[in-house]
Amino acid sequence: MAKRIVKAVIAVCMLTTVLGAGAAAAPAGDAAGYNQGLAWQVPWYIRWQPFPVWPGWGGNFYPRTGLGYHLTYSPNANELILYVYNPTNRAITVSQPSAFMVDFVLWQDGQLVWRASAGKTYAQTVTTETFKPGEGKVYKESLPYLPAGTYFAQAYYLPESKWTPAASSYIWVQGRDPLEYTVEYLAPTWSNPYPRLKVTVKNVSGKDITLPYQHMYQVLVKKAGAKDYLPNVGMSQSVGTIEKGATRYVFVNLRGLAPGTYQVDVRSNVGHPGRYSVVAQAWFRVW
Repeated sequence: MAKRIVKAVIAVCMLTTVLGAGAAAAPAGDAAGYNQGLAWQVPWYIRWQPFPVWPGWGGNFYPRTGLGYHLTYSPNANELILYVYNPTNRAITVSQPSAFMVDFVLWQDGQLVWRASAGKTYAQTVTTETFKPGEGKVYKESLPYLPAGTYFAQAYYLPESKWTPAASSYIWVQGRDPLEYTVEYLAPTWSNPYPRLKVTVKNVSGKDITLPYQHMYQVLVKKAGAKDYLPNVGMSQSVGTIEKGATRYVFVNLRGLAPGTYQVDVRSNVGHPGRYSVVAQAWFRVW
């Protein structure tokens, strides 16, 4: 009887260990998938440093400096612009204990997706600005690559307040593909007897890019004039990480392709998540 009890206890312990390991492993996988899906967003701690932010309109200060604020977005320059002006008939002087004067924040669906001050350091010297009557000053910040969509933008003018934004606005960011694509046909050679396609992907955004796995490019081939792509020719690949100015080369083997004239389309959904568009195209002949 004692032996049976011991065996039962051992079996329960082993089962608990197995289930416990599975239960512990599952959340890690879920978290990894979640983080991968939000890879283009900022780390969670950026919301709290160098000061906490919330997705509110703000604009109510007490006491006030007397300055006025206006926030706009320039689609052509892809910049947020904060205009700070003095609407009074007296000079207004403000100061900060450091060179950190302005911060910009972007939200989407209640999630913080970008913050201008993230990862930056500022000179720890007192900074003073004086606005004459009727004078205004402009503060600009270039936005990084962002998927197309509507965002809620905030601008903080720290001499006024770091607890609430000085100005806020909804903005529409048009999809921009930060990558440049070309495709060319490589005929068979003595060293490589099979025809190939060479696809060149270059990061022209001016910044390192890391995108979730859903952001992809495709290389698809079809008979010239045909509607449908060939099922067994081509490839699909996630963008992943491409450093600033880096170039990636992808080769697609056309071994076994019957003689004829073909069209190759390189398609990407980076600029418009959820749908693909042709970003490079070429025609070639297989003999």
